[in-house]
Amino acid sequence: MTRIKKTRALITAGFTAFFILAMISSVTIGVRADPFLEVKAKLNGISEEEREILQGLFTLAQEIELLEAEEKELAQEIESTKKEIEKLEAAIAERERAYEKKKESLKGVLQSYQRMGPGSFLEIILDSDNLGEFLDRVNILRDLTHNTGELLNQLEESGKALINEKTMLSGKLFLVEEKQKQSRETLVKRNKLKTEKEEYLASLKGEKEYYKGYLAAIEGVWNELKPLVSDVAKGFNHIMEDVSLPADALKITISFPEIKASIEDTIINKIISEQPDFPDMVFAFHPGKVEIALPDKNLALSGTFTIIEGHILKFQAQEGSFFGMALEPGSIEELIGEGGLALNLKPLLAGNTIQDLNIKEGYLELISKLKLF
Repeated sequence: MTRIKKTRALITAGFTAFFILAMISSVTIGVRADPFLEVKAKLNGISEEEREILQGLFTLAQEIELLEAEEKELAQEIESTKKEIEKLEAAIAERERAYEKKKESLKGVLQSYQRMGPGSFLEIILDSDNLGEFLDRVNILRDLTHNTGELLNQLEESGKALINEKTMLSGKLFLVEEKQKQSRETLVKRNKLKTEKEEYLASLKGEKEYYKGYLAAIEGVWNELKPLVSDVAKGFNHIMEDVSLPADALKITISFPEIKASIEDTIINKIISEQPDFPDMVFAFHPGKVEIALPDKNLALSGTFTIIEGHILKFQAQEGSFFGMALEPGSIEELIGEGGLALNLKPLLAGNTIQDLNIKEGYLELISKLKLF
């Protein structure tokens, strides 16, 4: 009996230890250190000279990445255009078959005319034995001449359609050739940049692996950042459309017939900060410039606003940095995505539209014409 109790105790202890280890393991796996904080900590410990070397390598990495994306896009476009060419070639072949068929039909009609000889139309009609036969012959001749005219029209239309389709085909073939040429040039540029990057790393000699490690860490968080920023942009746009801005969000001054309304960057930042589960995002307005930062991600963008449809202010990024390192224009465009960041001010404009804007220190000034009716 004692032995059984001991066995049971050992089994119970074993299961308990197993579950404790499993729980510890799951907690360890579930809690992942913030990679952005890790990279920031690493970069804080390097010299200015080392940072400049990393900037050069990171710039090369961005250029290579953009060229690879361009190469992929060109390949897809070429494939799509080739499929269009195949469809067009099939349509042309079908059109040519129909064209040849109509030509054969016309040939038969004309041969019938030829057999009749000169003046045969009149002879056929006048040689009729009675009125009924005369009318039958007139109708037959009318059908014959009508069919000839119809066949000629059909041939003309088919011929024109063939010319148009062949012109389109030539254009598509030229487009493919140009895209293939562009693709080859992109490939050469990409390979050249890769060689430059490898030579750059090789020139660092003993420190090559050191910098490769830093660069890999930066590229890793950069790849994590891209989908995140795109989602943040979409989320921000929804917030500005759905959230009711405070009644005093716009400070209005009227100088007939012009209205000036200003909105402070602190108002926008307050709205963002009140959104649950939304990343830390900060707007700052300076003379002629808008700055947008994601401090936790060490991303900073600057640019301006353009007016869309009279009530939407779309952010146009002109410069950017990631961990203090400059971003290429193409990388910034890729980062924000097609939708971009936008302020929809329609609910506050009372039917008016924005004609112009000025970006000033701490606030944005919107200019509109007074709409009375």
